[in-house]
Amino acid sequence: MPMERRDFVKEVLGLGLLALVKGRAGRAKELPSAPGSAAAPAAGADQIALPAFAKDSAFPLDQALRERKTSRDFDPDAVLTPEQLSRLLWAANGVNRPDGHRTTPSAMARYPVEVYVALPEGVYRYEVKEHKLARVSGKDIRDQIPLQPGLKKAAMKLLYVIDRKKAGGDEPWMADLEIGCMVQDVYLEAASLDLGCCVFAIVRREHVSQELGLDKNKIFRIAQAVGPLRPE
Repeated sequence: MPMERRDFVKEVLGLGLLALVKGRAGRAKELPSAPGSAAAPAAGADQIALPAFAKDSAFPLDQALRERKTSRDFDPDAVLTPEQLSRLLWAANGVNRPDGHRTTPSAMARYPVEVYVALPEGVYRYEVKEHKLARVSGKDIRDQIPLQPGLKKAAMKLLYVIDRKKAGGDEPWMADLEIGCMVQDVYLEAASLDLGCCVFAIVRREHVSQELGLDKNKIFRIAQAVGPLRPE
């Protein structure tokens, strides 16, 4: 019996939708932070493989924008879970497409901004391509970064560093725009995770640069505190 035109259209549309869903799922697995991807190797305490997570949060973007705010009353005894840490770093500068492009825009795809993380266990550099952390110091320097007392014991400090060579200029203002995008991405992710967040520029710049082992081509530009807030 010949297929009616309406049934034929329904079948074609159904097959097309199924192919689209499968295609998206396949592409998602190619991201280093996605479930099903090969886990990044972790060499003892020097490297931390961040857990993969599904990027299907039901938290609406509009709600994150409504709840985005600066908070300073952090809980000094609280820490981030591995998944929270993974989500925040991916939001800041993670790979979101199989071609290696990221969650934040970068002029000419130079990606001159490096993200460092100060945690109770030490200071780490976020390795974007492998979605992992590489240790640069075993010291807890969180309370040595800001001058404001309320920010000192936040569970995590993100430290944004510009590589002059990659930025391609003595005054890398385009890299500053890139940092601004990262900061806002983290604010929105923090809102979705019900965490406090605060970006701050009054820092012990020279001291922190020494702790990170930065050479003359790298500039510690600004910091961002993220973590659970004190219970009300």
